[in-house]
Amino acid sequence: MRSPGVGFRPRVSRLRLAPRIGIAIVLTVGAAYLLNQSLQYLIPPPPFVMVERAWLIDSVASAAGVAETRAGAPRDKALGALAASQYLDFSVTRAASPIAQESGSLFADGLRRSIAKAVGIPAARVAVVTQVYDEQNTERSAHNAIVVIPELPAVLRSETLASSESSVLGELVISVALDDGSRLAVTQRNLTTSWRHYTRIAFGIVGNLLIVILFSVWIARSIVVPLTRLSAAIDSLGRNREPALIGEMRLPEYAAIADSFNTMQLRLKRFIDERMGMLAAISHDLRTPLTRLRLMAEYVDNPEQREQLLLNVDEMETMVGDALAFMRSEALSEKVEVADLAVLLISLTDEYGDFGHRVSYSGPEHADLPCRPVALKRAFSNLIANGCKYGGAVEVRLAVTAEAFAVDVHDEGDGIPPEYEERAFQPFERLETSRSRETGGSGLGLAISRDIVNSHAGEISFRRPAKGFIVHVRLPRPAA
Repeated sequence: MRSPGVGFRPRVSRLRLAPRIGIAIVLTVGAAYLLNQSLQYLIPPPPFVMVERAWLIDSVASAAGVAETRAGAPRDKALGALAASQYLDFSVTRAASPIAQESGSLFADGLRRSIAKAVGIPAARVAVVTQVYDEQNTERSAHNAIVVIPELPAVLRSETLASSESSVLGELVISVALDDGSRLAVTQRNLTTSWRHYTRIAFGIVGNLLIVILFSVWIARSIVVPLTRLSAAIDSLGRNREPALIGEMRLPEYAAIADSFNTMQLRLKRFIDERMGMLAAISHDLRTPLTRLRLMAEYVDNPEQREQLLLNVDEMETMVGDALAFMRSEALSEKVEVADLAVLLISLTDEYGDFGHRVSYSGPEHADLPCRPVALKRAFSNLIANGCKYGGAVEVRLAVTAEAFAVDVHDEGDGIPPEYEERAFQPFERLETSRSRETGGSGLGLAISRDIVNSHAGEISFRRPAKGFIVHVRLPRPAA
């Protein structure tokens, strides 16, 4: 018999994204609630001091009488000995003017008049400031609140707590002007340690933030990680030209995307292989009739016609050979390895220099790049060859940045006109109008170079400085 826990995780892993987000929200709210309740239990909020209104008035009147009849240290001692000092703080200060009276508070206004009548002084000499209790206010919730009950029994309704008639006060300050010019200040005594409640508030804020971050990271990973894998597979397909199948995805939405992407990769690879195989076969089979044409040309009596015919056969054989080389480069799956791009370029400039061309190199002596070195060498060889053929002297410059490797092949020629840039990259497209084999080529050099650079996720473009022509190649650094 299967235990209840078996199969739970697979069911969770098959949940779609929307239910996952809903579960994360519910868990976040539940965890935050449990945390707040636990903190309330471990560090309870300050207690309420409940006093009767008549007792409060009598206590203030008694304290005012003591403050009027005594002075100095005996007065402070006598005020501390009052029975009401267990719940109220009494102090005498030399205030220049009465404290600001809170306007619009019906409770404070009525209490002020009652205290003045009990003390026997004008109401102008008494000031009462109240602040309604608010448990969301950090300062008020960390100190004792005082509840002034008009009479017992009493009913405290929630709708009056935040009104001007509220008797549940976060702060109560009573000031009575004495005959000697000093003032008696009365406030509720703090019966708890404030730092404990600030600690509870701090733990609550930090804990709630951690809970939100924890579940946010969980949801973010559920969304981002599959997308990262998909992005890596796309990048691998663009670099290696081989299918990079994505493994099992937990989210059904991403699993469907992965299946579709894998199927697309296999179909695309099969399509390219079939087309390349067909073109390679056609190019190979053309060699036989070309050989026959060459043999037949030898029997032509007219020397001019025979020479022209052999030149045409040579041109067709060159084109077929270049086409076969192009097909083989597509079919060949060279492995990616770390190669020194600077050394590769230096070796190419030395080779062309040995053949009598004016080719120079400038840049760092070493620059490691994960690539297919044989293919990359062929790409730059084609670019340097074009520069030597059409531009005379060639300078190869390498610049290395944190994002990419930039290679400039700078020659002294006129370059390719802007309107012919895209045509220059088309296979078998020759911009040289003479169509001479010595000057025109087969039209595959730039096509092969761009194909190789693109397979490395790079870009190839043309630039036109004040003098000469530049073929610019940018090869990005692979993500770590």
